[in-house]
Amino acid sequence: MSLLAQCGFGRGEKIHRGLFEGSLGGVILSPRDEARPRLENCAAELRASHEEAEILFDPQFYAATLRAPRDGHLPEYDYYNNNSSLSRTQFGPRHIQRYVTECLDYQYGLGSLSYLISPSVLFEDFRDSWSQIALTMAEAAIDRYAELDDAPPLLISVVTSEAALRNPTGMNEFLDALSSLEVEGFYLLVARTSGSYRPAMDAVSMENLLYFVHVLGALNQYHVKVGFTDWFGFILEAAGAASTACGWHQGLKQFSMARYQPASGGRRPRKRYSSRPLLSSVLITPELEDIFLVDRLPRVLSGSPHDEILTDGPAAGEGAWSDQISCLAHWWSLNGLSQGLAGIRRIPQKLDRVAELIDSAQALYSRLIARGVNFEIPTGTEHLESWSEAIRGFRTEAGV
Repeated sequence: MSLLAQCGFGRGEKIHRGLFEGSLGGVILSPRDEARPRLENCAAELRASHEEAEILFDPQFYAATLRAPRDGHLPEYDYYNNNSSLSRTQFGPRHIQRYVTECLDYQYGLGSLSYLISPSVLFEDFRDSWSQIALTMAEAAIDRYAELDDAPPLLISVVTSEAALRNPTGMNEFLDALSSLEVEGFYLLVARTSGSYRPAMDAVSMENLLYFVHVLGALNQYHVKVGFTDWFGFILEAAGAASTACGWHQGLKQFSMARYQPASGGRRPRKRYSSRPLLSSVLITPELEDIFLVDRLPRVLSGSPHDEILTDGPAAGEGAWSDQISCLAHWWSLNGLSQGLAGIRRIPQKLDRVAELIDSAQALYSRLIARGVNFEIPTGTEHLESWSEAIRGFRTEAGV
């Protein structure tokens, strides 16, 4: 199990720092957010300086089906620019073969990637025409991959939605189709219903997402990487995912097509601390400061190398808690959760451990609230309750 950095705008030195500190196992590069020469140099540099790191490239081809997308640097990449603004009618067999070939050939030519990732489209229902286009693109990718000599392993992109995961019948039919593919594994993205960040997914959707990952990763032994997972990545790993990913701001912690649509602006987010014991990113002020004032700060700290900035008082240290440090501390917490499961071999025991962590977090919240610490709704226990409900449903369905 390993945590991957989901790249976006403002990469800076975060990736190198995360790899050096041991919080990251690799990176998923974002062509939307990197000029082509800069991304190519980054991939080569990471391969030279971190030989064991997993380096992946998300083609982000799904943006090509939007009208006038906010696609950043993507038009600098020929596989995208040659095929942008695509409607459903532009996915005949010859079109698809061209899209797939150009995309895989570009990645193959980089020479520094750990995997090739097929291009795909977003579908909102496992039985709609876009889902069938996605399957056809997957088959075309496998055909093209067979023609590439000594290529890195191939991952098939699956880009679906939280709403689609509410339909288990359609999902199981789609899983049957995926399970027949002769491929190394899958790169899975789930577009969230809300464009604004929420740590909790709809419980039914999350239950079925766990089942989806379990069938592919645990039962069929595919290598499954799930992007944009943030806090619940370790739960997906317990179900069978090989890796999960998270970036450094809210738009890189939760996948949404709103990222490719016109921006409405907004204020700078308040600073947060990622508490592994609470399984949540609490506000430094007032929430973490209030925890400090009731003499319970050590109970919620994650043990990252950056915690000392806040130990003499979160409010006093807030000015030094930069965006980069916040990101590195967040990755430290997420990676710690993943590594805590790595030594457990069987899935039922992994899920038991997850349940223990959630119960412990809820109990800690209760003790803090009893001491007068108040949490805003987004940083309260709602996500823990939703996760627990999803895990119970999944365990019943999967028999684990």
